[in-house]
Amino acid sequence: MSLLSHFCRRIRLTGPISVGELMQDVIMDPKHGYYPQAARIGHKGDFITAPELTPVFGEIIGAWSLLYWQQAQLPINVHFTELGPGRGTLMRDIIDTVGIIGPAFFGKAPKLSASLIEISEQFIAEQEKLLCGNVRNPITPQQIFDNPNYLTRTGLHKARFKWYSMLDHLPDDRPTLYVMNEFLDALPVNQFQKTEEKGWVEIMVDVEKDENKLFYTTYKTGRSIKVDQDKDYAKLPVGTQIEHSPMSGKVVTALSERIAKSGGAALIIDYGEDQMSTELTFRAFKNHQQVNPLEDLGLCDLTADVNFRDLKKSIAEVDGVKAHGPITQSSFLTLMGIGERFRQLYSRVPEEKQDSIIHAHNFLCSPEEMGDRFKVLCVTRESDPVPFCFEGASS
Repeated sequence: MSLLSHFCRRIRLTGPISVGELMQDVIMDPKHGYYPQAARIGHKGDFITAPELTPVFGEIIGAWSLLYWQQAQLPINVHFTELGPGRGTLMRDIIDTVGIIGPAFFGKAPKLSASLIEISEQFIAEQEKLLCGNVRNPITPQQIFDNPNYLTRTGLHKARFKWYSMLDHLPDDRPTLYVMNEFLDALPVNQFQKTEEKGWVEIMVDVEKDENKLFYTTYKTGRSIKVDQDKDYAKLPVGTQIEHSPMSGKVVTALSERIAKSGGAALIIDYGEDQMSTELTFRAFKNHQQVNPLEDLGLCDLTADVNFRDLKKSIAEVDGVKAHGPITQSSFLTLMGIGERFRQLYSRVPEEKQDSIIHAHNFLCSPEEMGDRFKVLCVTRESDPVPFCFEGASS
């Protein structure tokens, strides 16, 4: 049974579901879900991420991490955690960079370790091979969900890599640099619309009576009643539509609590805005083309813009931490010297490869591409120094 057929059957039995429930099931369904089956990333897939475009992106994150580690005077044992590590490309580039230039920062080689939060056995195999050189034993879904730490290996630069299915399973007893690159945009969002007669109602997904076809409708729900009671939304005009991602708030709150307890920082990189959004951004991509998100479920990437304003509100509720930014990805990368790094690469590659260097820089930094649309938000302890690149951008 396809995931679309599964949803149609389920809705006929239990009634309409929220957009968030639809996204959650597509993410987590172990048999048909898009992410457990290893989302198609890359030029030949449904979407491409910055680390898959060029290793320079990961180099920048690794260099920034060392700068912050030094700023905050943290121990020489450097630990990373990545949520949604994809193929492992970003983690590889980070560890490789820190392994190469770390001795210059600390006077000796740092001891490296990393945790990866992953539930896709296909992605786990790709990550293990990339970071550790081979796949020792394929991981099964049962191992993933039955064991808090289902895989441990030593790999690149003698780093110790550990895999977990949930953030809650990780120990929180040491300073950690948490990295999330295009992770929160895949988490479920709930959608609401303000009406004249009923106030705020929730946008739901229902099924056509005699065919396997989904469509949008609206209902008064418990979630929409909570929106009715929110003063921030009371003055918005009839017809306004909004999105909210409770799961994103929970993830950022959990990271903030860990940082407050043990130190470190979180670097959140994603597309979205730092203001109240009155646009619905839930959409789907297949083969780099936008498609109907209610069709081809499990076969396309479902996504929604990240609301950095809401993230900062969640961070502010945790004592002892501070949000910095967000700043644009272009600003972050430029301040970290990406222009000079690309100029070095350009001068060293054969002429036939120079256009690809220019393309990578433009894709990451141009306002028309990722440059302004992607934002970078940082979370640190309130008592720690303002991290490099975020001076004047603290909340």
